[in-house]
Amino acid sequence: MGMLFTVDGREIWDRGLRTSQMFCGQVLLLEKLVETPSGIDDTGQDEVQVDPVALRAFLRAVFAYLDRSGSWPLRAMVRGVVQAGLFLDYRTNGDWLTVPDRFQDFAEGLDRIT
Repeated sequence: MGMLFTVDGREIWDRGLRTSQMFCGQVLLLEKLVETPSGIDDTGQDEVQVDPVALRAFLRAVFAYLDRSGSWPLRAMVRGVVQAGLFLDYRTNGDWLTVPDRFQDFAEGLDRIT
């Protein structure tokens, strides 16, 4: 059993339950850290609704926060969740978000997320 990620009722991603729960939990923590809503809404009913505009703003806020913090351990810890967020952003907006030069490693391997 998995969870569907949707935008206005349109399926954009279908992931396993544990992967989805891990992603949503990490996003909640990042929202608190960067003080910006993510646009990721776990409905609690095997569906996660995604707001494309909010998600893109959230990802930009995360990159800005990481750039200011300069913390390599934090950067390493959030890399995976940001990569999944970039993938969802692509699926919702149809184009890849421009990743800041200092974070090009975050864009590596996005083609492996399915």
